[in-house]
Amino acid sequence: MKTLKKELKNKILEAMRKGRIEERDGVCRFSESIGRIPRGTVVIGRRIVYGYPKIRRIFSLCRGAEKNLDPGEVWVEEKIDGFNLRAVHEGGEIYCISRGGFLDFFATEKVSVDKGVQKFFKKFPSHILYLEMIGNTPYTPPTRKFDVKYYVFDIGNGKRRFLGPEERMELCRKFGLECVPLLGKVKRRETGKLKRIAITLNKRGGEGMVLKQHMPRRVLKYVVPSSEIRDLGENSNMIFDMPAGFMKQRVFRSAISVSELGLNKKEYDMRMGEALHKRLYPAIRSGGEVSEGFEIFVKKLETWKKVLEHMSSEVKIEVGSEKREMGGIRIKFKKIYKKGSRRIRRAVEGYAQTD
Repeated sequence: MKTLKKELKNKILEAMRKGRIEERDGVCRFSESIGRIPRGTVVIGRRIVYGYPKIRRIFSLCRGAEKNLDPGEVWVEEKIDGFNLRAVHEGGEIYCISRGGFLDFFATEKVSVDKGVQKFFKKFPSHILYLEMIGNTPYTPPTRKFDVKYYVFDIGNGKRRFLGPEERMELCRKFGLECVPLLGKVKRRETGKLKRIAITLNKRGGEGMVLKQHMPRRVLKYVVPSSEIRDLGENSNMIFDMPAGFMKQRVFRSAISVSELGLNKKEYDMRMGEALHKRLYPAIRSGGEVSEGFEIFVKKLETWKKVLEHMSSEVKIEVGSEKREMGGIRIKFKKIYKKGSRRIRRAVEGYAQTD
């Protein structure tokens, strides 16, 4: 605090008085941006870990690249549909912090025992690994193919600077860490190549791409239409639980992409219509239950208790099973979304509602 400018220091003190900076699990979390300090910033031990900067989204791939990137080489990396984490080393321990600034006990248990991660932080203790985690987590669809995976999409030097893609990939190779897949390197003007990458990604069911340049740093994200429609289908039963713009944005973005990429409009119109009703029908047949199923494997029961503590009050947790296996506990559970379940149940039961 001593090194902060007086005006910013006063803003922080005022935010603390109003509860906008909170302490939880021994971590001070900035629940909103304060001056140049972004939301999700945390103070853990003796260090500040800044929130990851927001990445601007482009709706039109080619025109967006032309307008927002510098001339020259662009690294095209795959956008992974997982949940965002920062792995840090502090006080001899490795911790994972969520995008919102919470200490994530589940991810910490998984990542902290990774030999490659341990070796990385032994060499670079002040660096930060920015990860996207998928698999059998409390937030992503379960799979039988593996437990969890995490991909490094950025590495920070601990001073709000990011390593270039080439250096990051080299470090990941050196320490046995998995980088987000590189889809290609193109020149900004090579929009035809960008479109071909997007069409290939769309066909194989990927989420999208991140376009990166280094020095000066430029980062853009773009999501392919099949992913937008898939999101709508998988979340159609949560129509009353999602933010207002969730569906509107995806309908709009997919229409732009279908047109730009020259895809079959009739096919995508049909897929869009099916997606909007996909999970609403089962919710209606079940009497209004809006839910998602998850499966996780944890070493310690305490980790599961911490996961439960951090679940939103808007969600009811229904545990299906807790089975002890070699090395830990496998837990199957369901998140039941209270607001959406109540709205759909009352509609199915015939209650009148004001629009």
